[in-house]
Amino acid sequence: MGKGCNFMKGKQVIAGAKTALSPSGIVLMIAFFAFGALVRSVDFPLSVGVGLTLFTFAIPSQIVLVDELSRGASIFTAVIATTLTAVRLFPLTMSLMPTLREPSTPKWQQYGLSHFNAITVWIQSMNSLPALERGDRISFYLGHCCMMMCLTVGTTILGYYSAQHLSLTYLAGALMITPIYFFLSLFAGSKTFCDRLAFLFGTLFAIPMMIFFPDLAILGAGFLGGTLAYVLGRAKSKVSDE
Repeated sequence: MGKGCNFMKGKQVIAGAKTALSPSGIVLMIAFFAFGALVRSVDFPLSVGVGLTLFTFAIPSQIVLVDELSRGASIFTAVIATTLTAVRLFPLTMSLMPTLREPSTPKWQQYGLSHFNAITVWIQSMNSLPALERGDRISFYLGHCCMMMCLTVGTTILGYYSAQHLSLTYLAGALMITPIYFFLSLFAGSKTFCDRLAFLFGTLFAIPMMIFFPDLAILGAGFLGGTLAYVLGRAKSKVSDE
């Protein structure tokens, strides 16, 4: 597995697995239950839902891919749309890996570990990993991720076979629980002045963006709000240093 990188520390694996049953994990299971029902509602086979959960493990990207394909979009178009939704995970992965890895962790193992990274995993990892010894972090992380993967695959299957008993209103509500929860969790976990400004400005910009540029609302609000927060945060830091 690589010198200095022990994936099989049972105590930490179990501790990480237990954290998958947190409120964020339960919210994610509800979302994947709805995703399974969505896959059934567009007449895709169960293997598509399970495969996307295993190999994508990001509910927004999975929904976009299923939606695009169900509308008759080409594979190329669907992949581009899905990739754009996944770009949000790039900065999260860049901030997570220095906290997770050991100095001797090979690059190929880091690529494998990054596959599991998602909003839920990132929040749990950034809250839990810094308190652990460096050598225990990967085991804890894998325990959390593997348990989360098992739970989400299970709820995807359950949702698929329950689809005929669920209303579209319920499915829409269940899918919306996840972004609302993540938004509140990220805001509660924000620690810097710049982070809080980004949430504030992003929320404010979302309103006019939805009115004038609905197709680019989320991307535009995030870009404008984040950029303005960064500029003001840097200005505040310079004033404080003087």
